[in-house]
Amino acid sequence: MRERADGGGMSRRALLAAGLAGAASLALASCTTGPKPSPSGPPSPTPSLSPTPTPSAPAGVPLPSAMRRSAWAADPFARGAFGYRAVGTTPELREALAEPVADRVWFAGEACSPDAPGTLQGALSSGRLAARALAERAEPGERVAVVGAGLAGLAAARVLQDEGFEVIVVEARSRIGGRIDSVEDAAFDRTVELGPLFVGDDEELTALLSATGVATEPFAGTAETRDADGAVVTVPPVGQEAIARAHDWALAQPDDRSLADALRASGASALPAEDLPWVQHALRTGVEPLTGAGATLVSARTDLAGLFEAPRRLVTGRLADVADRLAEGIDIAAGSAVTRVTVTDRRVGLRLDSGESVAADRAIVAVPLGVLQSDAFAFEPALPAAHQEAIATLETGAVDLVWLRFAEAFWRAPVPDDGETTADARATMPQLLTVETPAHVAGWIDLGGAPVLVGVIAASQARLLDGLDDQTFQNAVLVDLAPFATARG
Repeated sequence: MRERADGGGMSRRALLAAGLAGAASLALASCTTGPKPSPSGPPSPTPSLSPTPTPSAPAGVPLPSAMRRSAWAADPFARGAFGYRAVGTTPELREALAEPVADRVWFAGEACSPDAPGTLQGALSSGRLAARALAERAEPGERVAVVGAGLAGLAAARVLQDEGFEVIVVEARSRIGGRIDSVEDAAFDRTVELGPLFVGDDEELTALLSATGVATEPFAGTAETRDADGAVVTVPPVGQEAIARAHDWALAQPDDRSLADALRASGASALPAEDLPWVQHALRTGVEPLTGAGATLVSARTDLAGLFEAPRRLVTGRLADVADRLAEGIDIAAGSAVTRVTVTDRRVGLRLDSGESVAADRAIVAVPLGVLQSDAFAFEPALPAAHQEAIATLETGAVDLVWLRFAEAFWRAPVPDDGETTADARATMPQLLTVETPAHVAGWIDLGGAPVLVGVIAASQARLLDGLDDQTFQNAVLVDLAPFATARG
């Protein structure tokens, strides 16, 4: 990623818009095939013997009529949302992971992208590059197995199929798309995207969306923050200014340092007591949703200014149509989790959780980094040292979305009765809602139209809430909407 060379800061609007909208636009898109849960992997939620919790909400906040949520960190076929620049990680590690093994196995996915890790475009480009590199080494007509039917895996399979190779895609889930998860739910009056909700301004990705007919629209990202009593507050720039100073300090150091260390060393700890909560607010509503990790884990060399200010568009079509288009005419074995990849000087063998095997001349492994890091996904012989180092060092963040449908949009101010049209009034309404104090939800996205809010939950809060049953989860996130229940007042 580019490093910010100047000393300029970032606007609060850019911070919030990118942090909350960007959280929903980052990859969540590398394929999600992999092993079934193992004793050493992330545990599945344990059924509770306690009574089902009673639906509850704070005063003024109505109960939603419908809810949909993701839980990517707890998902055994994802084990996280998307990659970020952790302390000690470099683009070279991602390049090393993408290198072929014995000219038989290639890796693909957003974790392999040195330029756009954690993004849809990184997954798409990585899959296509891996397929083209394989095609240069292979003989016409060879059989190629692609492990994973997410965006990277399907992009690779599409290239290989079009080049005349015999292709089989092996996918652990019963559906394709990986962390692109488009759910049809009539209660929301639109497709619910539990993975990417926004897309970046990337030429290759834009062309694919256009060819597939997936509609997008500009997203202004107008923001509003309320205190615990519901009063609208003006957020001072001290938080984003402190992050910018920490980044500049980190670039001048010989060793990579965490954002938390850089904040302390660059003077954030010496700020007046009234300013410190706003530094935390900037981290919680900007950095954590954008990276999926806390300040102690994120490298201070991360080009946060560039990520914050990158243009994004709201997906209004069905993003899974992209996966469907790429998969047309390709042999896909869904519901088949790969547990072992065996590489010889002539063949590649895939061992499935069913006990069956798939043989191929070459393979592309396009599973999420978290799956590669689990001991339930094995390689025989062991991967080269450079690949092992990359897998052990790179990190995946945790970000989830929760969709809530209400009978009415209680958080919106009423439309003035002064001749202003509903459309004119809606254009000035805030689209990103945050609270001043710490909360489970980093921020809420108001998509406009139907009374629907999309909450973004990031970092430690995402990992905490992932393990809750739906009713306990709903009760927890509704508390964060209490300050907005007074919006009509």
